[in-house]
Amino acid sequence: MFDFMVVFTRNILLGAIAMAPCLSSTPASAQEAILTPILSTAPNFRDLAGISASNGGTGFVNSTSNGGVMRTGVFYRTNALNNLNNADWTTLSALHIYRDIDLRTPDEIYGPPAAQDVTPEGAIWTNINIYGTQGPIPSPLWGTPANAVSFMQSGYQAFVTDSVQRNGFRTVLLTLANDTGPDLWHCAGGKDRTGWTAALLQSIAGVPDATIMQDYLATNSYLSALINTTKEYISVVHPTWDPATIDALLGVQSSYLQTGLDQVIASYGSMSAYLTQGLGLTQADTYVLRAKMVFYSELPGQSGLVGNAASGAELLNALQNSPLSGHYTDYNYYLQSAIDQGTLGGVETRVGGQVHADAASFLLRQAQRLDEVITPYTSGCELPQGQTRIWMAGNGDTFSTSGHDGIDGSTENSGGSTIGATHRISSQATTNMSLGYDWGSVESADATATVNTALATLGGRYGFSALDVGPFIEGRANAGWVDYESERGLGGGLGTATGSTTGVVYSGQVRVGNAIRLIPLTITPQVGARVTGVSLDDFNEGGSDLALNVHGVDETFFSLLADLDFSFTPKPLGEWTLTPVLTLGYERILDDPQVEGVATLYGFTVRQQSAYESHDLMKASVGLSAKQGAFTVNGRVSGVISEETNSTGVSGLLSLAYSF
Repeated sequence: MFDFMVVFTRNILLGAIAMAPCLSSTPASAQEAILTPILSTAPNFRDLAGISASNGGTGFVNSTSNGGVMRTGVFYRTNALNNLNNADWTTLSALHIYRDIDLRTPDEIYGPPAAQDVTPEGAIWTNINIYGTQGPIPSPLWGTPANAVSFMQSGYQAFVTDSVQRNGFRTVLLTLANDTGPDLWHCAGGKDRTGWTAALLQSIAGVPDATIMQDYLATNSYLSALINTTKEYISVVHPTWDPATIDALLGVQSSYLQTGLDQVIASYGSMSAYLTQGLGLTQADTYVLRAKMVFYSELPGQSGLVGNAASGAELLNALQNSPLSGHYTDYNYYLQSAIDQGTLGGVETRVGGQVHADAASFLLRQAQRLDEVITPYTSGCELPQGQTRIWMAGNGDTFSTSGHDGIDGSTENSGGSTIGATHRISSQATTNMSLGYDWGSVESADATATVNTALATLGGRYGFSALDVGPFIEGRANAGWVDYESERGLGGGLGTATGSTTGVVYSGQVRVGNAIRLIPLTITPQVGARVTGVSLDDFNEGGSDLALNVHGVDETFFSLLADLDFSFTPKPLGEWTLTPVLTLGYERILDDPQVEGVATLYGFTVRQQSAYESHDLMKASVGLSAKQGAFTVNGRVSGVISEETNSTGVSGLLSLAYSF
């Protein structure tokens, strides 16, 4: 016991006293209990996250500013580990400590007597000598209590005013910021150098000042047994020393820490300025430390979000528990800045990749646009039997859907060219085929997807009595190969996520109708059904911390069709014959028309809905066909609308045909 007390007294009195100036991680909730083990041979060992109830704390993790709570299992503080017994060493090793940071001077560590740490298994021992001297400043053990208090207070002032000590604390904080696992730090008694380090970290975390002081003073409880034992020993060896002086040097008082904090204000104006100007930390450094220590169960504005924005915010929140958080990443800097500024800055609407769902929705409605191109050449009723018409068409359209319910609006633009042929098989039947290319651009949530599609179509029409009048049936099938590229500007300093994939699109439809000739026009009502499908492969985005692993899309729509065509009697104009046409159309999607995009990042899933979600789409088009001999020119302008999601679109077509 005497040998132990010699070692303990030397470490406490020459370190903790003489200045004594020694001074996971998983999501946490305010109700998470502090379960840090109590070590009999390192009694001041504790989790930075909070104080046990038995030592004067709440027994739960500390709350922080902006609605955060401290994470357990990240940072630990302790007194020196030179006296660890086997049981405590085993307990400490089970915490998988990455680094043991020893703040003592060489004389405190190597003696005599030697007081080197019993380092936890697998931990890296690192000495960061805060004082920068061979040994600590001798303490006035024989002086008055007032001298002892003044001595301790001046030591805390030196933490702020002494450049060597500031550099020591800078090194400690940067080491903690850059390490990948749980760390602990200590001096001799784990109260002054250790306590100041803890106060700096808790200030960075946003722990309230009163809680920081309460945790600091808890040293008197954690070390009470050893302090009492040491006082008994000293009273025997030095009976003339004032017990109040010993109390002032072995324990802590609120005035010690407060003196240091007051010096921070006097020298730098604020703790933030001390950290950046005095210690030379960057904003990125403090953001990494804060992210390691604090979990925010709710991000700024998150509770009021719905739809895709809510899903995006959930992903941003969940990523606090990914390798992106607590490291020097763009995500970490963005999120911590957003917490300080009280807003996610719109990133919540962009992070989930809504454009991928909108692009799939665009492809599923491609058959509607294809109808505009092919319809003028499906009947072939004006062709003599055995004759073929070759045609080429160019088309372009734009379609937009307003934002709603937390889903950003989308805009679609496309254009393409198609070459095809219609052949009159008999008096009652024709067949048609085509090859085409379509370029599409889909924009939503500050992202753009470019969709290039090569399409092949095969169809036919059969008139039960004749092609140009009476009932008929027609069918068409098409399939295409899709090349897909996307670019998502995320904002918030998060860069641009890009990706590409391939896929297929297909559709088939059957219509029945009746061409009714009424001078001066022919009215053709039609009804039918269509199936449309798209399949896009999985792909991984790159170029940003928040680049997603985008799941493939495999969607199929079934819809009912109804059209009413009005074709007026041809009118001669010089050498040309003009035929005006008018079409009214309606499509009813039987399935859920909204496409869901799914992506993952670090195992967290984000789901996004397409802006377009209407079951009903109505269209109207006007066109003019001009024919001279074997040549035909067709022009058409169409408009589409869906009131359910405030979707509107306009398209145009120009085609040339030659019959032979």
